[in-house]
Amino acid sequence: MKRIIILCLIAFVCSRSMYGQEKYVTITGRILDAQTKKGLPFANLYLKKSGAGTATNAEGEFVFKIQQSDLPDTLQISCIGYTTLNTTQHVDRQTLNIELQPAVVTLAAVNVNVQSGLDIIKDALQHIPQNYDTSAVQFTAFYREQIVLGDFELNFNEAVLDIYRPFKASEKLNDQIRILKGRKKSIDFGKEAQLYYWISGISNGARGSLSEDLIKYREAKNSPFNPSNFRHYDYDYVETINEGTRNIIVIDIVPKPKARKGYLRTKVFLDEKSLAVMRYNFELTSRGRRMVSRKDKGVAYAIMSKVVGASLEYDKFQYTIAYQEHQGKWYLNRVTRHWEMLVDSRRRGWQDRLWRADMDLIMTDLKTENPEPITTGDIGKLEGSMKSFIGSDFDEKFWENYNYIKSEKMDSIRRNDIGRLPNVDSTKQHSKPISNRINGFTRADTLRGKLTPMRTCYDVNFYHLDVVIDLDEHAVKGSNTIRFKTITPFTRMQIDLYENMKINRIEHRGKTLAFERAYNAVFVDFPKPFTIGEQSEITVYYEGIPQVPDFNIPMHGGILWDQDSLGNPWLQVVCQGSGASLWWPNKDHQSDEPDSMKIWITVPAEFTEISNGRLIRKSPMPNNHTRYEWFVSYPINNYNATFSIGKYVHFSDHYISGDTLTIDYYVMPYNLTRAKRMFKQVIPMLRTFEKYFGKYPFPRDGFTLVESLYPMEHQSGVCIGKITAENSSDTHPLMWHESAHEWWGNAITTKDIADMWIHEAFATYAETIIIEDWFGREDANVSMLDQMDAVIGEEPVTGVYGVNHIHYNIGDMYSKASLMLHTFRNILDNDSRWIRLLHGIMDRFKYKTITAQELITFINQETKTDYTYFFDQYLHFVDIPRLQIELKEIGNNLQVKYRWEADVKNFRMPVKATQAEGRFAFIFPTPEWKTMTLKNVGLEEFDVDDENFYIDVHIE
Repeated sequence: MKRIIILCLIAFVCSRSMYGQEKYVTITGRILDAQTKKGLPFANLYLKKSGAGTATNAEGEFVFKIQQSDLPDTLQISCIGYTTLNTTQHVDRQTLNIELQPAVVTLAAVNVNVQSGLDIIKDALQHIPQNYDTSAVQFTAFYREQIVLGDFELNFNEAVLDIYRPFKASEKLNDQIRILKGRKKSIDFGKEAQLYYWISGISNGARGSLSEDLIKYREAKNSPFNPSNFRHYDYDYVETINEGTRNIIVIDIVPKPKARKGYLRTKVFLDEKSLAVMRYNFELTSRGRRMVSRKDKGVAYAIMSKVVGASLEYDKFQYTIAYQEHQGKWYLNRVTRHWEMLVDSRRRGWQDRLWRADMDLIMTDLKTENPEPITTGDIGKLEGSMKSFIGSDFDEKFWENYNYIKSEKMDSIRRNDIGRLPNVDSTKQHSKPISNRINGFTRADTLRGKLTPMRTCYDVNFYHLDVVIDLDEHAVKGSNTIRFKTITPFTRMQIDLYENMKINRIEHRGKTLAFERAYNAVFVDFPKPFTIGEQSEITVYYEGIPQVPDFNIPMHGGILWDQDSLGNPWLQVVCQGSGASLWWPNKDHQSDEPDSMKIWITVPAEFTEISNGRLIRKSPMPNNHTRYEWFVSYPINNYNATFSIGKYVHFSDHYISGDTLTIDYYVMPYNLTRAKRMFKQVIPMLRTFEKYFGKYPFPRDGFTLVESLYPMEHQSGVCIGKITAENSSDTHPLMWHESAHEWWGNAITTKDIADMWIHEAFATYAETIIIEDWFGREDANVSMLDQMDAVIGEEPVTGVYGVNHIHYNIGDMYSKASLMLHTFRNILDNDSRWIRLLHGIMDRFKYKTITAQELITFINQETKTDYTYFFDQYLHFVDIPRLQIELKEIGNNLQVKYRWEADVKNFRMPVKATQAEGRFAFIFPTPEWKTMTLKNVGLEEFDVDDENFYIDVHIE
């Protein structure tokens, strides 16, 4: 094991034993530039003998707690670009302001001017393999985060981290992070809880800090080290300074005056001899602040600013990233981030109230030999705040005596909670291999997912499900009648029921039928063949304990058995993907929906049960039970047939849009007030969806929203998840999404789950449609930027056909496919035409099951253009199309060469790019190079509209 010990004010870094009886001297102060008198951010202070140390914050301020037994000692203060100062005077004073003199070495002109700043940066990038350890390494690190509004502390947390870092970057952040120990302050937000909660967290600050490493992530989209961005900046040699025996080159990177994407102002410090980047500071320019503001605020800001009555203006964003040399290689050493926003709130009388966040990540240990990937507790892919990962247990001894802000209210990590966090990668570690592209598929998958002759021989017309739910035993018992029409003559049919569920008997015309079982398939034999068109029915009597969901495996559904906040039983079916046959017998294939369905669920009388369609009656049953009798009058896919059982309260409303649509709400009684406030958005939501998609598709059955354990788009009984103080606002995107499935997924269902993007892409884009309709196009565009960040990009959007392919990370069916729809909308470049197309799709396919090819064929017919190539690229390949561009200035003009690079042959999607200063217009690339000349346009002014077209742009 090779180690680097970084000297800093952290208890766990120091090797000596510490005892509660030790006395301390606390020094506070500032480190200043001797000439400008401004504070020096991130200057280092340490005692030479003891090794104790600290560093200044973004304002040059520090707090240094020193053991009294360590004095006297020599205090060394250093900062890149300044002469190091050693002092033994006044080390024990409680306040100490120290000035450092700038250190400048003027070199001969031939040395200074032989290379431009850009040439130096290019050389430094070429030397990265020689200067940095390009293998994976493992760090122990300390992270601290503080957020303050005015003089009120909103958040303080700190943690010891285990970090596994591959040097090679991927399209997504690939650093693995595990919290070893941590604690946070417990802060009472009082009457401002909703506002303070909103602005008190930063998305995974440890991961975000690691993402600022522009040596590893030098090819990042907005990196000034990315050659595609060289045209946006001037790279100016400033000076060469001396620090001990080392000469340090200083380069300023500043945006060109007309650069549309000059987002950063950067100062880089390089070791002159090796050209290793030792450190860089950067801050966002005004353009950068606008860009980050649009991207970071996103949907949440558009919603929450109206809810809490406050607005945020992004004001200052400063960063410092430092590296340390160890045995001839350089390693990430420290990342500090300082953010400031100005908060306005008319209702509170606030104007420009300062919101400030400081984040500090310091590497304290380095392991270069045999680093170990993190297999459990990895928070590296999670979006939550660091404080949300740190819980309520307090380890008094952990921090010892070196932490000068120790609080009785601070606590340690909830290890058990981290262990329960969903992790898609964990599916590879599951004891029973799951079926997917990596592991392959089995006969059981084929029986579940393929339309064999024993399935296509009949068409289901009607189900009558009649079951009793045993809340004590977590069991289901009852029957299902399957009414069907014969398509081709047969004597054997396949139905489906999970093998852990017992079939007591199967009856047909009063007689018991023979059957065989294989995996989750059931093969039913009849004494004589059915003729084409013949109607008949069977009744399956069964019982068992259905499986429960495993959220470590994608789409591994079951029955959720839980409790409400008052301790009462609360349960719900969630079975999309795994299939309805996990709890009731049916023909479990999406291609075949009954035309109608009865759902009878019997539960103890003190509970309410909600299924689909209309509640026809509640019938008293023996042993103090009640049977809830529901009727669905429209086709319904099997996974949508459901129940939610709990001690609900009910209220109702209606929506008049030509006809009157009844609306029913079922919520927990303690959330009734919140629900009534939250559901005020339902009628405007329905109005927007009808504007874009057409009339609500199930008016006879009404529209029902159910508070539930898990959000799910159950037809005419939409489950929205739990109602909480944080989400019970008058804007609720998750509810929008699940409700949009009434059109996309319920009214129109895919024949094979491999095409499930049709459900999820349109429902995800429906969220953007509401944002656009309610808040405007700009906020809608910001929501699409959020979706770009959510793309995984590991597998094609379309799954494998015929095997019920579900056990993989399906996130790109949502984000990437929604971005595809947004791109297609912008290709059409006519919103009236776009809305007509959406209405046309619904009119053509409503109450039907479809394939993706049928949908694409219809789109081609309606638009009178063959877009098959477009959908093929986005749906069947991992990579998005890349637009290759070569730029060359010729006098005052700009020559632009361009072409597509894509997996699909003859990919020819039109896209918008700069045609004149500040103006986008369509260009029509193909796989062959094309050339155009733009008059009076500079390199830095050219751009491609990669916000409205989801593409990869590579500019040389």
